[in-house]
Formats: sequence, structure tokens, C-alpha cells
Amino acid sequence: MNSTIDRQQASDTAIQYVNEAIDQLQKIPGSSIVVRYIRSSYQNDPVRSAVELFLFLFAVYYLLSPTYSTKKKTHVPLTDEVGSIMMAEEKAISDTISGD
Repeated sequence: MNSTIDRQQASDTAIQYVNEAIDQLQKIPGSSIVVRYIRSSYQNDPVRSAVELFLFLFAVYYLLSPTYSTKKKTHVPLTDEVGSIMMAEEKAISDTISGD
């Protein structure tokens, strides 16, 4: 019996937090459209709402993440020994392909 009361109390508390969050959200201009969309889509398909939330959070994370330059080069200089080994292997491969 006690666990039923705890679950009910937890559910009531969660609903209260959600309602407070929606009240705060409705102070933003245009947010009533978003809240209405979320409420109607959640009633029809709660899984879709979860996927949309994940995609929204991913988009926000992607837009706020730092950008990395693609022009930045990480050049690792090769020693003469490694360069000559690579050239010898490349020559052996090209000789094999050409049939010489």
C-alpha cells in the first residue's frame, strides 16, 4: 500500500514539474504553437515524440559544438629510411601490376 502512495506522489510531482516547465515555456513568444504540437503528437505517438526530442537535442548539440578546420594539416615528416622503403614497395606493386 505504501509503494502505491509513493508512486502516486512521484507521478503527481512529475506532472507538477512538467506543468511548471510548460508555464515557463509559454512566456516565450510563439511557444504555444510548439506546446500544442508536442501535446497532440504525444497523445498520438509517444515514441515519435521521443525520437523528435532526441533529434532536436542532437541538432542543438551539433550547432553549439566547436567547429574544426578542415584546412588544418597534420603533417608527419618521414625519415629517409621509411620514405625509401615506401618507394620500394610502391615500385614493386607497380611492377607487379604492369607485369614487368
